[in-house]
Amino acid sequence: MSPWSPVEDFLRHRGADRVPHPGGTLLAHLVRVARTLAEWGADPDVQIAGLCHAAYGTDGFDQDLLPLTERATLAELIGERAEALVHFYGSCDRGAVYPRLGGDRPPVFRDRFTGGEHTPAEADLRAFLEITAANELDVMAHNEELAARHGAALYELFARSRDLLSAEAWAACTRVLGPHAFEPQPGPLITGLDHLVLTVTDIERTVEFYRRVLGMEPVTFGHGRRALSFGGSKINLHRAGEEIQPHAARPTPGSADLCLVTDTPQARVREHLAARGITPEAGPVSRTGALGPVTSTYLRDPDGNLIEISTYADAASKAGG
Repeated sequence: MSPWSPVEDFLRHRGADRVPHPGGTLLAHLVRVARTLAEWGADPDVQIAGLCHAAYGTDGFDQDLLPLTERATLAELIGERAEALVHFYGSCDRGAVYPRLGGDRPPVFRDRFTGGEHTPAEADLRAFLEITAANELDVMAHNEELAARHGAALYELFARSRDLLSAEAWAACTRVLGPHAFEPQPGPLITGLDHLVLTVTDIERTVEFYRRVLGMEPVTFGHGRRALSFGGSKINLHRAGEEIQPHAARPTPGSADLCLVTDTPQARVREHLAARGITPEAGPVSRTGALGPVTSTYLRDPDGNLIEISTYADAASKAGG
Protein backbone atom coordinates (compact mmCIF):
# COMPACT_ATOMS: atom_id res chain seq x y z
CA MET A 1 0.00 0.00 0.00
CA SER A 2 1.25 3.46 -0.88
CA PRO A 3 2.19 5.68 2.08
CA TRP A 4 -0.06 8.29 0.48
CA SER A 5 -3.09 6.00 0.06
CA PRO A 6 -5.50 8.11 2.20
CA VAL A 7 -4.55 11.22 0.21
CA GLU A 8 -4.82 9.38 -3.10
CA ASP A 9 -8.28 8.16 -2.05
CA PHE A 10 -9.25 11.75 -1.25
CA LEU A 11 -8.00 12.98 -4.65
CA ARG A 12 -9.81 10.11 -6.35
CA HIS A 13 -13.00 11.03 -4.51
CA ARG A 14 -12.56 14.58 -5.81
CA GLY A 15 -12.36 13.30 -9.39
CA ALA A 16 -8.59 13.44 -10.07
CA ASP A 17 -8.72 9.99 -11.67
CA ARG A 18 -11.26 11.24 -14.21
CA VAL A 19 -9.42 14.36 -15.35
CA PRO A 20 -7.34 13.83 -18.53
CA HIS A 21 -3.70 14.86 -18.28
CA PRO A 22 -0.47 14.17 -20.22
CA GLY A 23 0.52 10.63 -19.30
CA GLY A 24 -3.03 9.46 -18.50
CA THR A 25 -5.03 11.09 -15.74
CA LEU A 26 -4.39 13.95 -13.35
CA LEU A 27 -4.17 11.48 -10.46
CA ALA A 28 -1.50 9.42 -12.23
CA HIS A 29 0.44 12.62 -12.88
CA LEU A 30 0.17 13.74 -9.24
CA VAL A 31 1.44 10.37 -7.99
CA ARG A 32 4.41 10.49 -10.37
CA VAL A 33 5.28 14.00 -9.17
CA ALA A 34 5.23 12.86 -5.54
CA ARG A 35 7.41 9.84 -6.35
CA THR A 36 9.89 12.04 -8.21
CA LEU A 37 10.15 14.37 -5.22
CA ALA A 38 10.73 11.38 -2.97
CA GLU A 39 13.50 10.15 -5.29
CA TRP A 40 15.10 13.60 -5.12
CA GLY A 41 15.14 13.42 -1.31
CA ALA A 42 12.50 16.10 -0.68
CA ASP A 43 11.09 16.20 2.84
CA PRO A 44 7.68 14.56 3.46
CA ASP A 45 5.75 17.85 3.47
CA VAL A 46 7.14 18.73 0.03
CA GLN A 47 6.35 15.23 -1.25
CA ILE A 48 2.74 15.38 -0.08
CA ALA A 49 2.40 18.94 -1.39
CA GLY A 50 3.61 17.65 -4.75
CA LEU A 51 0.94 14.97 -4.63
CA CYS A 52 -1.73 17.64 -4.04
CA HIS A 53 -0.18 20.52 -5.96
CA ALA A 54 -3.14 20.86 -8.34
CA ALA A 55 -5.82 20.71 -5.64
CA TYR A 56 -6.74 24.39 -6.11
CA GLY A 57 -5.81 24.43 -9.78
CA THR A 58 -2.72 26.19 -11.08
CA ASP A 59 -1.92 29.03 -13.43
CA GLY A 60 -1.18 26.41 -16.08
CA PHE A 61 -4.03 23.99 -15.26
CA ASP A 62 -7.20 25.88 -14.44
CA GLN A 63 -9.26 23.02 -13.00
CA ASP A 64 -9.51 22.68 -9.24
CA LEU A 65 -10.36 19.61 -7.20
CA LEU A 66 -11.67 21.62 -4.26
CA PRO A 67 -12.39 25.31 -3.72
CA LEU A 68 -10.30 27.60 -1.55
CA THR A 69 -13.10 27.63 0.97
CA GLU A 70 -12.11 24.03 1.82
CA ARG A 71 -8.48 24.73 2.65
CA ALA A 72 -9.12 23.56 6.21
CA THR A 73 -10.30 20.19 4.90
CA LEU A 74 -7.07 19.62 3.01
CA ALA A 75 -4.96 20.93 5.90
CA GLU A 76 -6.58 18.42 8.26
CA LEU A 77 -5.70 15.60 5.85
CA ILE A 78 -2.10 16.49 4.91
CA GLY A 79 -1.00 18.96 7.59
CA GLU A 80 -0.86 22.74 7.70
CA ARG A 81 2.67 23.03 6.32
CA ALA A 82 1.97 20.82 3.29
CA GLU A 83 -1.36 22.55 2.61
CA ALA A 84 0.32 25.96 2.78
CA LEU A 85 2.77 24.80 0.11
CA VAL A 86 -0.12 23.53 -2.06
CA HIS A 87 -1.82 26.91 -1.78
CA PHE A 88 1.46 28.74 -2.43
CA TYR A 89 2.07 26.68 -5.56
CA GLY A 90 -1.48 26.95 -6.87
CA SER A 91 -1.73 30.69 -6.22
CA CYS A 92 1.39 31.61 -8.19
CA ASP A 93 0.81 34.12 -11.01
CA ARG A 94 3.41 32.60 -13.32
CA GLY A 95 3.43 35.46 -15.82
CA ALA A 96 4.49 37.85 -13.06
CA VAL A 97 6.66 35.52 -10.97
CA TYR A 98 8.68 33.42 -13.43
CA PRO A 99 10.58 36.40 -14.92
CA ARG A 100 11.59 37.41 -11.38
CA LEU A 101 13.14 34.07 -10.48
CA GLY A 102 16.90 33.73 -10.52
CA GLY A 103 17.80 37.36 -9.86
CA ASP A 104 20.09 38.80 -7.22
CA ARG A 105 17.17 39.58 -4.91
CA PRO A 106 14.45 37.30 -3.53
CA PRO A 107 11.57 37.36 -6.01
CA VAL A 108 8.29 39.05 -5.18
CA PHE A 109 5.41 36.60 -5.59
CA ARG A 110 2.01 37.61 -6.90
CA ASP A 111 -1.07 35.72 -5.76
CA ARG A 112 -3.29 35.06 -8.78
CA PHE A 113 -6.30 34.60 -6.51
CA THR A 114 -6.05 37.93 -4.69
CA GLY A 115 -3.56 40.00 -6.69
CA GLY A 116 -1.52 40.51 -3.51
CA GLU A 117 2.28 40.35 -3.51
CA HIS A 118 4.79 39.14 -0.94
CA THR A 119 8.39 37.93 -0.66
CA PRO A 120 8.41 34.23 0.29
CA ALA A 121 10.74 32.60 2.77
CA GLU A 122 13.67 30.78 1.17
CA ALA A 123 12.41 27.38 2.35
CA ASP A 124 9.06 28.01 0.64
CA LEU A 125 10.81 29.19 -2.51
CA ARG A 126 12.97 26.07 -2.63
CA ALA A 127 9.92 23.85 -2.15
CA PHE A 128 8.04 25.76 -4.85
CA LEU A 129 10.85 25.30 -7.37
CA GLU A 130 11.32 21.63 -6.51
CA ILE A 131 7.60 20.95 -7.05
CA THR A 132 7.64 23.06 -10.21
CA ALA A 133 10.54 21.06 -11.62
CA ALA A 134 8.96 17.70 -10.79
CA ASN A 135 5.64 18.81 -12.29
CA GLU A 136 7.01 20.28 -15.51
CA LEU A 137 9.45 17.45 -16.17
CA ASP A 138 6.65 14.91 -15.90
CA VAL A 139 4.48 16.90 -18.31
CA MET A 140 7.35 17.28 -20.79
CA ALA A 141 8.20 13.58 -20.58
CA HIS A 142 4.63 12.66 -21.53
CA ASN A 143 3.90 15.24 -24.24
CA GLU A 144 6.44 15.77 -27.03
CA GLU A 145 4.55 18.72 -28.48
CA LEU A 146 4.65 20.62 -25.19
CA ALA A 147 8.28 19.68 -24.72
CA ALA A 148 9.20 21.09 -28.12
CA ARG A 149 7.21 24.27 -27.46
CA HIS A 150 8.23 24.97 -23.86
CA GLY A 151 11.36 22.91 -23.19
CA ALA A 152 13.89 25.65 -23.94
CA ALA A 153 12.08 28.27 -21.84
CA LEU A 154 11.74 25.88 -18.90
CA TYR A 155 15.41 24.95 -19.10
CA GLU A 156 16.30 28.64 -18.99
CA LEU A 157 13.99 29.15 -15.99
CA PHE A 158 15.54 26.32 -14.00
CA ALA A 159 19.07 27.25 -15.06
CA ARG A 160 18.52 30.74 -13.62
CA SER A 161 17.20 29.19 -10.41
CA ARG A 162 19.56 26.23 -10.08
CA ASP A 163 21.02 27.50 -6.78
CA LEU A 164 17.58 26.91 -5.24
CA LEU A 165 17.14 23.42 -6.70
CA SER A 166 18.48 20.20 -5.26
CA ALA A 167 21.34 18.60 -7.16
CA GLU A 168 19.01 15.76 -8.13
CA ALA A 169 16.37 18.12 -9.50
CA TRP A 170 18.89 20.10 -11.54
CA ALA A 171 20.39 16.89 -12.98
CA ALA A 172 16.91 15.82 -14.08
CA CYS A 173 16.25 19.24 -15.65
CA THR A 174 19.47 18.94 -17.61
CA ARG A 175 18.66 15.43 -18.77
CA VAL A 176 15.04 16.09 -19.83
CA LEU A 177 15.15 19.72 -20.95
CA GLY A 178 18.75 20.11 -22.05
CA PRO A 179 18.23 18.64 -25.54
CA HIS A 180 15.51 21.20 -26.22
CA ALA A 181 17.58 24.08 -24.88
CA PHE A 182 20.54 23.34 -27.13
CA GLU A 183 18.68 22.66 -30.36
CA PRO A 184 19.60 25.25 -33.01
CA GLN A 185 16.88 27.84 -33.37
CA PRO A 186 15.78 28.90 -36.86
CA GLY A 187 16.56 32.48 -37.77
CA PRO A 188 17.63 34.77 -40.60
CA LEU A 189 20.99 34.08 -42.23
CA ILE A 190 22.85 37.39 -42.30
CA THR A 191 25.01 37.62 -45.40
CA GLY A 192 26.46 41.11 -45.21
CA LEU A 193 26.21 44.71 -44.08
CA ASP A 194 24.08 46.96 -46.25
CA HIS A 195 24.59 50.28 -44.48
CA LEU A 196 25.27 51.86 -41.13
CA VAL A 197 24.28 55.22 -39.67
CA LEU A 198 26.52 57.91 -38.25
CA THR A 199 25.13 60.71 -36.12
CA VAL A 200 27.20 63.83 -36.85
CA THR A 201 27.24 67.48 -35.89
CA ASP A 202 27.69 68.80 -39.46
CA ILE A 203 26.53 66.61 -42.34
CA GLU A 204 28.23 68.51 -45.17
CA ARG A 205 31.53 68.69 -43.28
CA THR A 206 31.34 64.89 -42.79
CA VAL A 207 30.49 64.32 -46.46
CA GLU A 208 33.48 66.37 -47.56
CA PHE A 209 35.87 64.58 -45.18
CA TYR A 210 34.88 61.07 -46.30
CA ARG A 211 34.94 62.13 -49.97
CA ARG A 212 38.33 63.85 -49.78
CA VAL A 213 40.14 61.50 -47.39
CA LEU A 214 38.56 58.11 -48.05
CA GLY A 215 37.25 58.47 -51.60
CA MET A 216 33.62 57.75 -50.78
CA GLU A 217 30.91 58.97 -53.13
CA PRO A 218 28.38 61.49 -51.72
CA VAL A 219 24.77 60.39 -52.26
CA THR A 220 21.48 62.23 -51.88
CA PHE A 221 18.33 60.12 -51.48
CA GLY A 222 14.80 60.26 -50.10
CA HIS A 223 13.75 63.77 -49.16
CA GLY A 224 17.20 65.31 -49.27
CA ARG A 225 18.92 62.79 -47.01
CA ARG A 226 22.69 62.45 -47.34
CA ALA A 227 24.86 59.35 -47.42
CA LEU A 228 28.31 58.11 -48.45
CA SER A 229 28.63 55.18 -50.84
CA PHE A 230 31.59 52.78 -51.07
CA GLY A 231 31.78 49.31 -52.63
CA GLY A 232 28.47 47.59 -51.98
CA SER A 233 27.72 49.52 -48.79
CA LYS A 234 26.99 53.02 -47.61
CA ILE A 235 26.95 55.25 -44.56
CA ASN A 236 23.72 57.15 -43.92
CA LEU A 237 24.09 60.41 -42.02
CA HIS A 238 21.86 61.82 -39.26
CA ARG A 239 22.35 65.32 -37.91
CA ALA A 240 22.61 65.28 -34.10
CA GLY A 241 19.31 66.39 -32.59
CA GLU A 242 17.44 65.72 -35.83
CA GLU A 243 17.77 61.95 -36.00
CA ILE A 244 15.33 60.07 -38.20
CA GLN A 245 13.07 57.53 -36.52
CA PRO A 246 13.75 54.84 -35.64
CA HIS A 247 17.28 55.51 -34.42
CA ALA A 248 19.81 54.21 -31.90
CA ALA A 249 18.91 54.55 -28.23
CA ARG A 250 21.70 57.07 -27.60
CA PRO A 251 22.83 58.56 -30.93
CA THR A 252 25.98 60.52 -30.18
CA PRO A 253 28.53 62.14 -32.51
CA GLY A 254 31.95 60.55 -32.08
CA SER A 255 30.69 57.24 -30.61
CA ALA A 256 31.37 55.02 -33.66
CA ASP A 257 34.33 52.73 -34.29
CA LEU A 258 34.45 51.62 -37.95
CA CYS A 259 36.77 49.25 -39.77
CA LEU A 260 37.00 49.84 -43.52
CA VAL A 261 38.81 47.45 -45.88
CA THR A 262 41.08 48.51 -48.74
CA ASP A 263 43.30 46.76 -51.26
CA THR A 264 45.73 49.69 -51.12
CA PRO A 265 49.00 48.84 -49.32
CA GLN A 266 49.36 50.49 -45.93
CA ALA A 267 52.42 52.52 -47.02
CA ARG A 268 50.34 54.18 -49.73
CA VAL A 269 47.48 54.70 -47.27
CA ARG A 270 49.87 56.64 -45.03
CA GLU A 271 51.15 58.69 -47.97
CA HIS A 272 47.60 59.49 -49.03
CA LEU A 273 46.63 60.63 -45.54
CA ALA A 274 49.75 62.77 -45.18
CA ALA A 275 49.04 64.49 -48.50
CA ARG A 276 45.67 65.51 -47.13
CA GLY A 277 46.97 66.74 -43.81
CA ILE A 278 45.69 63.80 -41.77
CA THR A 279 47.84 62.52 -38.90
CA PRO A 280 47.01 58.88 -38.12
CA GLU A 281 46.01 57.94 -34.60
CA ALA A 282 48.04 54.72 -34.82
CA GLY A 283 49.43 52.21 -37.28
CA PRO A 284 50.25 50.37 -39.29
CA VAL A 285 49.55 47.65 -36.70
CA SER A 286 48.55 44.00 -36.90
CA ARG A 287 44.95 43.21 -36.10
CA THR A 288 42.40 40.45 -36.76
CA GLY A 289 39.53 41.16 -39.15
CA ALA A 290 36.41 39.19 -39.96
CA LEU A 291 38.31 37.01 -42.45
CA GLY A 292 41.68 36.77 -40.73
CA PRO A 293 44.82 38.85 -40.07
CA VAL A 294 44.88 42.45 -41.27
CA THR A 295 47.22 45.41 -41.08
CA SER A 296 45.51 48.61 -39.97
CA THR A 297 45.98 52.36 -39.74
CA TYR A 298 43.69 54.41 -37.47
CA LEU A 299 42.45 57.97 -37.89
CA ARG A 300 39.52 60.10 -36.70
CA ASP A 301 36.81 61.90 -38.63
CA PRO A 302 35.64 65.46 -37.77
CA ASP A 303 33.38 64.18 -34.94
CA GLY A 304 36.07 61.98 -33.42
CA ASN A 305 34.73 58.67 -34.72
CA LEU A 306 37.55 56.15 -34.89
CA ILE A 307 38.20 54.91 -38.43
CA GLU A 308 40.34 51.80 -38.98
CA ILE A 309 41.62 51.30 -42.54
CA SER A 310 42.62 47.65 -42.93
CA THR A 311 44.42 45.63 -45.58
CA TYR A 312 44.27 41.83 -45.75
CA ALA A 313 47.58 40.10 -46.37
CA ASP A 314 46.54 38.50 -49.69
CA ALA A 315 45.32 41.86 -51.03
CA ALA A 316 48.55 43.57 -50.05
CA SER A 317 50.70 40.89 -51.72
CA LYS A 318 48.70 41.12 -54.94
CA ALA A 319 48.96 44.90 -54.95
CA GLY A 320 52.69 44.73 -54.38
CA GLY A 321 53.42 42.03 -56.93
